Amino acid sequence: MRVAAIDVGTNSVHLLIADVGPDGEVSVVEKTREQVELGRGGLDRNLLTDDAMRRGVDAMIAIREAMDSLGVETADATATSAVREAQNGSDFVRSVREATGIHVRVISGLDEARLIYLGVRPELDFSRGYALLIDVGGGSIELILCDATRILAAHSLPLGHLRLTDAFVDSDPPTPEALSRVRAHTHHRLRSVLADIPPGVAGTLVGTGGSVRTLARMATLMRGEPEPQHSHGLVLNKGDLKRLATQLAQVKQARLSDIPGMDSRRKATLPAAAAALHQIMKTFDHDRLVTSDRSLRDGLLANWILRNEPELALSRTVVWPRMRSVLRLMERYEADQAHCTQVRDLALVLFDSLSGLKLDSSARRTLEYAALLHDIGHHIDARDHHKHGQYLILNSRMAGFTAPEVAVVANIVRHHRKRPKRSDHHFAALPRSDQRKVEILSAILRVADALDRSHNQPVIELEAEDDGTSIHLLARTQDEAHIERWAAERRVKGLSSALGRPVTIELQPAESSVNPPAEGAPQVE
Repeated sequence: MRVAAIDVGTNSVHLLIADVGPDGEVSVVEKTREQVELGRGGLDRNLLTDDAMRRGVDAMIAIREAMDSLGVETADATATSAVREAQNGSDFVRSVREATGIHVRVISGLDEARLIYLGVRPELDFSRGYALLIDVGGGSIELILCDATRILAAHSLPLGHLRLTDAFVDSDPPTPEALSRVRAHTHHRLRSVLADIPPGVAGTLVGTGGSVRTLARMATLMRGEPEPQHSHGLVLNKGDLKRLATQLAQVKQARLSDIPGMDSRRKATLPAAAAALHQIMKTFDHDRLVTSDRSLRDGLLANWILRNEPELALSRTVVWPRMRSVLRLMERYEADQAHCTQVRDLALVLFDSLSGLKLDSSARRTLEYAALLHDIGHHIDARDHHKHGQYLILNSRMAGFTAPEVAVVANIVRHHRKRPKRSDHHFAALPRSDQRKVEILSAILRVADALDRSHNQPVIELEAEDDGTSIHLLARTQDEAHIERWAAERRVKGLSSALGRPVTIELQPAESSVNPPAEGAPQVE
């Protein structure tokens, strides 16, 4: 069934159209937004201005036309902060229904928080404990403390970027005093939340909303990292956000578009959004936030599925989002499952057998993901499949991964055939610690891949003797495995270089793999 989810927000109207299969599988058909600024000029009086209502109705008429042209069978539409607080909000809802036939439900702040949670939850990584979702809208900010199965606490505060700009910013660029008032007001409103969401209780901060994603994109480019291909999994550090907030406060709106990553539609309100978000991160004692490009409209779709497909167990798709992303890419790009699984197993045996790697605890999982994905580039062309694999990973949405984590996995895949070079701009853009991780893990992956060069899985056991000064690898095989022997002897040189120690390898047919002579056959002494 083709379903539309419509979020009528204070700043923008968002549309998501998707096909939902009988098993609940979602395939996105269209995703768009219209910036109508419903709340502009009336939030302080709890009114929608005539111009704002006209812009909103026009946007909904355009959405109705898009739905009709794409064959939408059913739609769920909600309105949030601006409409629910406006004295004439019901007039707007009635005007939309008369003009389009679409019934817009006005929802509470807590309902809004629940839908945001449903939309973002499938892509959250709860390995660090609770997650705190921060949804920055035009009229309100939702704060949602959650785990994989439930919301533990939720608050909706009138701290949206459009509202804060209207209330405190009256100059271009904004004065330091104005932004100081934004931070002070944000700090004051957050006090009511701290009893439910104490600082430090969440292991991960996840930011949603266009302003958060724009700030994260700008911070990514400010750090000298490559241009992000999408807005999911970007990392926004508190220090980078503070520098951005300072920069935004010193530049006139007409020049803000010159800053790399800036969304010109947000020039007027981004300074206030940056000041408020920095105060939120400071209040909750977090130095890092990760973005999600999912939002309330995704939650509307998830909620529709829950209502209409009660047999679905949505939680089944939540627990391991990173591995699910990897397996989906393998399936989409028709990876050789047997080969990739064999290479993964061999790579992990090598990793576990080597001492003194000096890598963080996540390196083993990173190696596993890269090993499973190392050959997906064959879907495009075998000749440069390592380069194509990197491209596919960098340009895919990978739930559960941050953008830096995706970059590391993509670089390992890129270099599973040859050692990294400083001339490769994707590798050079990585922090030095990640470059070292790529050097070691790609060297391990090259050896593991060589041990299944034929894609016939001849290696049945792999052992490593590591005495701290040199390493000897022994692979027991089902047969002579000549091609694996040739490939592995070439690849261990790179592993030796990466580890800074001599590495040797020996392939030996396993005794159990030798077929006994047939009955009556001559015996050879």
